[in-house]
Amino acid sequence: MDNAQAALYFHTIFREVENSWAFIANADYEVGVYTDEASKLTNYKTLTYDEQNLKIEYNSWETNKLYLSGDLIVRFETASYRRDGKIANINIIDFSINGQRVVGTASIKFVKTVEEKDQYTFTLLDGAAIHKHGHAQPVLISSAINNGQYERIEGNESLTQEDDVWVYSGVTTGLLHDDPNLKYTNTVSPSSSYLENGESIDGKIHYSMKCAFAQQGLSQITFAKRPAIAFIYDCSGYQFLSVAHID
Repeated sequence: MDNAQAALYFHTIFREVENSWAFIANADYEVGVYTDEASKLTNYKTLTYDEQNLKIEYNSWETNKLYLSGDLIVRFETASYRRDGKIANINIIDFSINGQRVVGTASIKFVKTVEEKDQYTFTLLDGAAIHKHGHAQPVLISSAINNGQYERIEGNESLTQEDDVWVYSGVTTGLLHDDPNLKYTNTVSPSSSYLENGESIDGKIHYSMKCAFAQQGLSQITFAKRPAIAFIYDCSGYQFLSVAHID
């Protein structure tokens, strides 16, 4: 469950940064402060761009049934959005999702657009972590991703995130509860599939704003000397399937 939550949280950061990068590009990289039109006095999202950095500021901002607060600092070159090989670097410092502090450094790199599909790589450096709920709480889970693969298969012609469908595959490593004995590997294979009602389903994780969890997908979690666990995701949650028998 902690792995599934971490995957959703870091996906949310990827999605928010990619969308904000697109917004600034649509504004012709004009220096300024932009406030989301749905913002209110106590619930808001603002983008502050100064050609050097983009600050994304949230205050109890609800997105896909998650509440975001704090700041994300993003750096990218002018005229870089959807340009091959261009990178947006992300610092996650004073930021939380649902009251859980999230820290770390990440980057997203645009690869190409093919047949109306955007492709990116997502790198999450060692040291990224989600803390337990509450102020100054210990680490719940740490995560690192080396060149995870994202593809937007729907919605790349509009700025709204509501019509986006992102497909992810990659390998995440880290620790649960800062415990070396709970080192994990979370694998989402680009070639995996599973059967559902006799139909073969693509095993890559599909994220949609219509779903509180992932829309579909298959993820395998392994710990040393423990049976592997497979997650099958759907819109209403996820199922746990032990690959090996557990007494």
